[in-house]
Amino acid sequence: MEAPRGSVLKSVHGIPLPVYPPGIDLPREARTARQRFYPVTILYTAYTVVVLALALRARPWTALAYFALGVAVWTWLEYTVHRHVLHGRFADGPGWFQHNMHRFFDTMHGDHHLRPWDGMYINGFLDSLPFAVVFIAASFLAPLPTAPVAVAGILECYVIEEWVHYTVHFHRFRSRYFDYIRRHHLYHHSPRGVDIAFGLTNGGWDIVFGTRKELVPAQIGLELIEAENLVQLFSLAFLTERRLARFLHLVPRRR
Repeated sequence: MEAPRGSVLKSVHGIPLPVYPPGIDLPREARTARQRFYPVTILYTAYTVVVLALALRARPWTALAYFALGVAVWTWLEYTVHRHVLHGRFADGPGWFQHNMHRFFDTMHGDHHLRPWDGMYINGFLDSLPFAVVFIAASFLAPLPTAPVAVAGILECYVIEEWVHYTVHFHRFRSRYFDYIRRHHLYHHSPRGVDIAFGLTNGGWDIVFGTRKELVPAQIGLELIEAENLVQLFSLAFLTERRLARFLHLVPRRR
């Protein structure tokens, strides 16, 4: 169920605004998106369970520490790939490397912004597999409870991130977190948000790199807060801004 090659060339067309033609069958599109990501979900989750179980038997505290490291690395990787690869422009050129970078990366993600309702462009399907194989192979140069566990954490976070992204586009949960991340991401799909709000599961790195400074109109429903110290930053990464706003006055501010 591989998606057709993207029709949007980012180096030529930029990131397009969404189009919503009449007659969209959202349940069918949601089913398509789910079916495309089941194989990677099963594969990466099974790998994570096996590696983590073996590592916990050998050195439990080391394994837990490296798994947490993998989660932390993923939050940065998620932001970086979305901003600089999925939104990056890869112009064609005469060399083999530049041409293939253009061919592989320049068609990525533009069609998702053009048709955010299209289940064929909600997740990466099997695109991550070559990178996963390289990371896994390289990780086993280190002891099992260390780098292999960290990579397993990264892969499982990727699975979670893609399901969060799917949920944002097709479902509504009665959850403050999902309300926050849905508003955050749908604003990214709006005309004012296409160059900001790159975090897909949290907005922490957007604050670090200055891509969350623009205030959101009240009708969107987002209450953006800029972190002034590390305590606020890491709180923002894992708590909804609405809840955090209630106790931010307890956090010491930088003078």
